[in-house]
Amino acid sequence: MRYQLRVTSLGLLAALLGASLAGASGFGFFQHGARAMGQVGAFTARAPEPSAIFYNPAAITGLDGFQLQAGLDFSNADDQYTSATGSFSAHHVIQFPPHLYATWKPKGNPFAFGIGIDSPIYYTQDWQEARFPARFLTRRVEMRLFEVHPVLAYDLGAGWSLGGGLRYLRGNFDQERNGIFQIAPATSTTTFPVEVERNAGANVDAYAWDVSVHYGAPHWGWGAVYRSEAKLKGNGSVGYRPRDVPAVPGIDAALNARFFPGSISESFKIPQELRGGIWYAPYPELRFELDASYQTWSSLDTTDIAFSSNAFGDGPTVHTIRDWKDTTALRLGVEGDVTDNLSLFGGIASEPSPVPGATLEPGFPRGDATVYAGGFTYNFPQISFDMAYSYFAYGNRGAANQELLSPGRTGTYNAHEQRWGASVRWRF
Repeated sequence: MRYQLRVTSLGLLAALLGASLAGASGFGFFQHGARAMGQVGAFTARAPEPSAIFYNPAAITGLDGFQLQAGLDFSNADDQYTSATGSFSAHHVIQFPPHLYATWKPKGNPFAFGIGIDSPIYYTQDWQEARFPARFLTRRVEMRLFEVHPVLAYDLGAGWSLGGGLRYLRGNFDQERNGIFQIAPATSTTTFPVEVERNAGANVDAYAWDVSVHYGAPHWGWGAVYRSEAKLKGNGSVGYRPRDVPAVPGIDAALNARFFPGSISESFKIPQELRGGIWYAPYPELRFELDASYQTWSSLDTTDIAFSSNAFGDGPTVHTIRDWKDTTALRLGVEGDVTDNLSLFGGIASEPSPVPGATLEPGFPRGDATVYAGGFTYNFPQISFDMAYSYFAYGNRGAANQELLSPGRTGTYNAHEQRWGASVRWRF
């Protein structure tokens, strides 16, 4: 009978990985820990490991004693823009966001404690400096945030628990673009066009919080989490770099007089999120979970940078209109035990993009996508090793008004992304 259940679990896992859903993708990092990554983040209702600090803090009451989880994710994205001007690829940026979680539940005590460090956003979009035709809108955006997240949970008994915590986010937010300016040397009345890069970046931080509930029965359970919005703010600097400067006497001095370093202040809002899930085990060796995540991105109407001073002349404060939209993501994961030590898992997800076509720009160009994932866990009595792979298949997005030098020309953004994850879990 046990052999038949294992075969069944493998068959259902293969069927799930071969399925297809239509959807879209944002830019937040919702997969933390390889076991959860291999199930496309469908972990809110079970969360049977220290990564529960992110997925559902209330679930850490089910982790006895002291437990520790550490891991590293590896992401590799490929973004392209194509129009009548040509085909252009973004720089190949490889990301390595880490995660670390620790939980402690004293024996016979209803309270459980935990702390986590992970990356809610670890995003870079870096287009070609000189050739990319939309570089006059946005050439590079980078947001890399780390979150420190202490949590407390209480076991209510009969399978119920409550939890929550404080979140401190800190990292960098960079926004860069190019401009073309007519520059006249001091010794001449003739002007010359010069392209200049504006590179602005700031260290930003914010405080936020979350609360959660968890219920677990032998063959099913559910969980829900509310994460408050995080209003990122910070200060930094801006620098300018002229490109392909013509060999004209006095033009370097004119450029230095106009384009000199300054300071900036920036803001960005990560929206509130309501996430819930339900899991079911038709057999002890086979577990399914379906999660949904709702995020209120419509609260992000603009992002602002205040320059002191602003050599580009587009105002002391640059307001970038976002008018993003709320999103609902759906995630389906399955996990099956093949032997007493080996488990396989997989999943498929629909991840909506908050960016509408009206405000689509090169900094956040990705759109419709489906996420596929799979992986395995090998367990020893006190240690487990997890490996996972996740593939983001983004659909094409048509875009207008991207090219300053070719007004009216339309283009297309397309992308795909691969992510790998590795985690180690210790039970002391």
